[in-house]
Amino acid sequence: MTESPSAPELSVVVITRDDETSLRRLVASLGAAGQVTDASYEIIVVDDGSTPSVRADLAELTGGVPLLLLRRGGAGNRSAARAEGAERARGRVLAFVDSDQEAPAHWVAEHLRWQRAFPSAVVAGHRRHRDEPGSSHWRPEVRTRVTAEFSQNYARIAGAWYLPFGCNLSVPTALYHELGGHSDIFVGWGYEDHDFGYRAWAAGTRTVHNPFAWTWDQHHVVRTDGDRVAEWEANRARFLAAHPDPHAQAVRLIDNYPSGEGSSPGQMWMDSFRQFDAALRLLDDIPDPAPPTRTLTVLSPVDAAHARTLLYEDVPLRIVDGLPGSDLDLEVQREDLTHIEYHALLS
Repeated sequence: MTESPSAPELSVVVITRDDETSLRRLVASLGAAGQVTDASYEIIVVDDGSTPSVRADLAELTGGVPLLLLRRGGAGNRSAARAEGAERARGRVLAFVDSDQEAPAHWVAEHLRWQRAFPSAVVAGHRRHRDEPGSSHWRPEVRTRVTAEFSQNYARIAGAWYLPFGCNLSVPTALYHELGGHSDIFVGWGYEDHDFGYRAWAAGTRTVHNPFAWTWDQHHVVRTDGDRVAEWEANRARFLAAHPDPHAQAVRLIDNYPSGEGSSPGQMWMDSFRQFDAALRLLDDIPDPAPPTRTLTVLSPVDAAHARTLLYEDVPLRIVDGLPGSDLDLEVQREDLTHIEYHALLS
């Protein structure tokens, strides 16, 4: 992609299918009235075969932020839809988000803050699930199980490449295309994001986690019906066939649809992710993350300055960061500080 002089700094690519109510909510949240940022950005919506098609007046919701609406036919292909949106993007950075999300006011600024700090990285954001749109009640998503145990610092997770989900991630546009973008071999739901994360890791690209770049996820339902499981299994088979490397084959250990009487499916998934991470450590002779010998609670600028004096002393630390704007979230991942366990107290 050739960047024009008037190109925006960020292109937000949204894929949608048969959910215009949620899409319009998301687009409004991404508009000028919804985001607090001085950066220039555009929105690209890819209607992946909706019936009826997304209405053409969608751009009226953005408050002047440029919006391009692309229409695809057929039964839908999430991976190909993301790739098509990326092809039309003009921004230096790509951010991907799904139409059932809603962007808080800091979302654009947070992805750009991290892209400026890590100009050659895949930046992952997580989600907060709302059972009802606009509700103050929410629940954490499944990746929170991983970061609660390992750290919000992805450098401590050997299997971090599995964790960037296409519903909320950003990557430099040029790097996205160098990596081959999203593969169109995947049909229906599942594995297109793991495939992109794996190919990024195999090419030497870092995967980092911005704990502040979260989105609201509306009416999230974990489907376990036969059709959904079959889609996932078929796409996992495509992934395994495309990547014979032992690191990729280790995804066989992850149980996406665990079951067991009297057991927590979420915790059983976490048990399988732990086995996956351990297998990757064994392959590359990576030691287990060192348990912290000290916990630092950061509540003031003085606390943050003190934490920085200890970051590079090779002493395993747990940092609990309650200071908005401390930038410790960036610092602990800037130099692959695997001995630093980091947890932000998020508002």
